[in-house]
Amino acid sequence: MSRWRSTLFLSACLMLLAACDSFDEEDAALQIRQEFCEGWPFGCTDSTFVRIEGVNETPNGRQVEFKVIDGEDETATLVAAYFEENEESWRFLLFEPPFSQAYNLERSRVVEDERLFDEQLMDLKSAQKWFNTIYGRFARSLAELDSVSYKQPSTPIEMTVTGSGWRGEIRSQYTRCMLEIPSQQLPRCEGLPALNTGTPTGPLSTAFGRQ
Repeated sequence: MSRWRSTLFLSACLMLLAACDSFDEEDAALQIRQEFCEGWPFGCTDSTFVRIEGVNETPNGRQVEFKVIDGEDETATLVAAYFEENEESWRFLLFEPPFSQAYNLERSRVVEDERLFDEQLMDLKSAQKWFNTIYGRFARSLAELDSVSYKQPSTPIEMTVTGSGWRGEIRSQYTRCMLEIPSQQLPRCEGLPALNTGTPTGPLSTAFGRQ
């Protein structure tokens, strides 16, 4: 009887320990997807999801191996996403090498385009403001802005004048940035998904390999 009670007590302790140390893989996958897609929207659509391939314990957290999948497009197993426990839940902390280097390289393409387009739209805003000061109206084309020494960027800007305001838009394969005067004072950018998402040669496998 004593041995039976000891076994029961040990089993209960093990179950309690397992419950306290539980790692929710489904929640971890959602957190990884959010971080991955916010930083690199070029590779994501509404159907993109993360599949956990392995969870390794570390002294202070969990190292998660994962794949990012969208239809027929999927990455190799990526190492790794690091999680730490915070107030009885596990929270994504950062991407670790070697995946972090590849991810940061792809992410930088989006960030650089946004930085460049933001600067170019603000230059256009300054030129339009100066043109309006001189002529009492906004320029109806980029060519008209030559009179205020405006230099058009190499990436084409689409500009339209509407009533007492104007709208400028500039885009690349990664992002689109817009500025609408007078409703906006600063450009607004949004990431653009790749045209071949979900295909065997899509952005996920192209950027991060395929297994």
